[in-house]
Amino acid sequence: MSSSRLRLILRMVLGVGIILFIFVTWQGLATLSSKSKQLVDLKLKEKTATAQISSLAVAKKEVETYRYFNGVAKTVIPDDKNQAEAVADIAMFASRSGFGIDSITFPTSTLGGGSKTTKPTESTPANPSGQSSSTSANTASPQAALSQAKAVPGVPGLYSLELTVVSEAGQQVPINRKVTYIKLLDFLKKLENNRRTAQITDVSIKPETGAAGPDLYLVFTLKINVFIKP
Repeated sequence: MSSSRLRLILRMVLGVGIILFIFVTWQGLATLSSKSKQLVDLKLKEKTATAQISSLAVAKKEVETYRYFNGVAKTVIPDDKNQAEAVADIAMFASRSGFGIDSITFPTSTLGGGSKTTKPTESTPANPSGQSSSTSANTASPQAALSQAKAVPGVPGLYSLELTVVSEAGQQVPINRKVTYIKLLDFLKKLENNRRTAQITDVSIKPETGAAGPDLYLVFTLKINVFIKP
């Protein structure tokens, strides 16, 4: 075999080797890129699954919490959708604490009309059995009551209605029917222990101003959430 033929064969072998190397390298890079993409997709799916598991755990916890509140609502909140009983309760508690209520304001109804203000007046004294005494306040219809109320989140069928309660004040109120600090505390305690008026959201208190300036008596404004379960 001549040297020129040997060089030709060696060149051919070298060329085939280079081609094979390029092909293997390209194939390897393509395979590596595909595997890398699959790894990224798997990691993304793992993160998504972990987030879904965490969300599911939080949702289960919330369901258990709301289930507890729903059970409490079924046990505690009376089955009615008329706020007349709540108005009567407020007037009765004020009378038992030794003062009167000037007005109770209901929120604006979505059925039309503005906010409704009533002046509860007890027609009979509070009886020893603890039942609510009747009042002369005109209350909204059950449909209007629900239109004014807001649904309580997480407790189906339970609504809250915000009332604004203002105490009596002025020279026309007898001394023994004026609001004092002790009477106000007793009234708030009765409200918080009542099944319908168990949430007081805001309290505004200021001294009653007489002819000679502020005295020892008070005038207050309360915002109370009344719970309704129709």
